[in-house]
Amino acid sequence: MALSLVSILVLTGCASVDLHRFEKHADQGDYQWIAGQSVACTQASDTCGQLHLTKGDACLRLAKSGQTPAVHYRRAAEALATGLVLRQSWPSPAERQRLQENLCEALQGLQELQSGEAAEKTLARLVEAAETLYQLAPESVPAVYYLAMARLRQVQPELPDLNAARRLPVCNRLKRALNRVLSTMASARQSQSQQWERYAQNYQRLSFDLGAAIRTAECYKMQ
Repeated sequence: MALSLVSILVLTGCASVDLHRFEKHADQGDYQWIAGQSVACTQASDTCGQLHLTKGDACLRLAKSGQTPAVHYRRAAEALATGLVLRQSWPSPAERQRLQENLCEALQGLQELQSGEAAEKTLARLVEAAETLYQLAPESVPAVYYLAMARLRQVQPELPDLNAARRLPVCNRLKRALNRVLSTMASARQSQSQQWERYAQNYQRLSFDLGAAIRTAECYKMQ
């Protein structure tokens, strides 16, 4: 028991030192260095969780800047998911939501670069992450976007060959998603929030893609 306690204290101490180094490099914008570090701690604690989250943030930044995006989106998704589980407390709900949003962004970017079974597995993770974000911030601009986008990707593969039995539920899902997206766009434009500024183009694209999916599914046959 004593040996185990000492081991835990040593690991926690090392994690604290590592976090200080990570934060120093993050302040300097040295995301390449952070992304290249191995984070070994797995205990549930704020320090260990923040280590993974800081690495996830660095990897996401590199992926978005075009630096081996397939690699860095995958690493970002892994690190952010681990950090969100391990961290025990949060300075504010907004910080928790921001990091969950980053996880959704990493999974979205990764899934776009995949195909076949790998893409299906990542999409399942994206749906789960989007649902969690929606629970944390219902009707928020990021939550509505990621949930609607993930639902669209779920049904897209079956759109060209829809039979009559599947057309009704698929069309209902697509129409609900489009109505929610359009409603969120209308409200967000009036508020002119920073969130809307970040997501305006994404919403424009998503609303177009949902409309195209509705046409591909021939939902007019239901009228």
